Amino acid sequence: MPPNTKDMLSKAQRLAPELVKWRRHIHMNPEPSMQEHETAAFVAERLREIGVDRVMTGIGDTGVVGLVRGRGRRTVALRADMDALEMHEQNDVPYRSRRPGMMHACGHDGHVACLLGAASMLQEMRSHLPGNVKLIFQPGEEGAGGAARMIRDGVLENPKVAAIAALHVDTETPSGKVAVRYGADTAQVDDVTLTILGKTTHVARPDLGVDAISAACQAFNAIQQFIARRTSPLDRRVVGFGTIHGGTRMNVVADEVKLQGTIRTIEPETRDAILRFLKGDLKRTVKATGATAKVHIEESYPPLMNDDRVVTAVAAVASEMLGADSIVEIPQPVLGGEDFSYFARAGVPAAMFRIGTLDAKKGFTAAGHNSRFDFDDRRVLPVGAAMLAAVAVRLLAL
Repeated sequence: MPPNTKDMLSKAQRLAPELVKWRRHIHMNPEPSMQEHETAAFVAERLREIGVDRVMTGIGDTGVVGLVRGRGRRTVALRADMDALEMHEQNDVPYRSRRPGMMHACGHDGHVACLLGAASMLQEMRSHLPGNVKLIFQPGEEGAGGAARMIRDGVLENPKVAAIAALHVDTETPSGKVAVRYGADTAQVDDVTLTILGKTTHVARPDLGVDAISAACQAFNAIQQFIARRTSPLDRRVVGFGTIHGGTRMNVVADEVKLQGTIRTIEPETRDAILRFLKGDLKRTVKATGATAKVHIEESYPPLMNDDRVVTAVAAVASEMLGADSIVEIPQPVLGGEDFSYFARAGVPAAMFRIGTLDAKKGFTAAGHNSRFDFDDRRVLPVGAAMLAAVAVRLLAL
């Protein structure tokens, strides 16, 4: 029989030096979405050293897949994302990023180390596994949709995956604790580009032109007014713009302004209302200024809907391994996007759980996507590796 959950945690704690070494190597050598060539090579080499039977590279362009073969036909999967962010690290640590402008500021380096640790543990106990475990190291989570690319390349087939789980570090949960959520977990993401077209003229004669900057300001305010007064305050929704570009000179009326942003929603009805407004009433609002609005909306990540049976399995493992007081139930979905959702949308029972990293005493308080993000890897990684391995074993028994 496979070892019990407490024994698996003990094994993971003994692996801690390797887990930390793996994580810090990846942290020092971050790579952007769909360019994780060195990271993928590192992962594949570690899997082969561990003895994983089948290691495949180039899945979903730069993804890596390994298969731990057990004694049964059922196959479950574990997933870790590998890409970093275009940010300059400000942490003064020996393992800080060696690549200016690139940083693992979302914990993907830790996710990879945890899955490598789980792979080592599962490979060691493979003769006792009642099935197979597919190890999915995924590229391009930060906006490139790497999960969809891997699904396109057949990652859920041969052998067919019956259930899948993933972990993510969580900067709002105390270090080493496990957070779970049933049902809706992350938001529907839509990318929006708003282009305002006016007519150029000298700023001293604005009446001879159409000021695209002024029209863009009115458009921006109209969107926020719509969100505040025309959608339910009980719904979870946001429309935000991260970039705005327009104009050529301080004394020339701008004839074009482009705003790029994102729409995040949980309730489908609210999303539909926002899209109708952007494509209809907003254009009429801009037209009243004399300008023209072009609205381009591109659907991005779908919402993540966690499967109840998978979440229950995760919670049971965490309770056995760490104690019932180690489990935090996430009270509501977040408006962040997560491309792990593509696995769930493909029809596979799926769930993501969180491993806490918050530790004010040790100074680990920065949020994800922050240039000072870091965590106590000696504490967090063994818990993550043990949880992944034990969850896989539990899912095989469902």
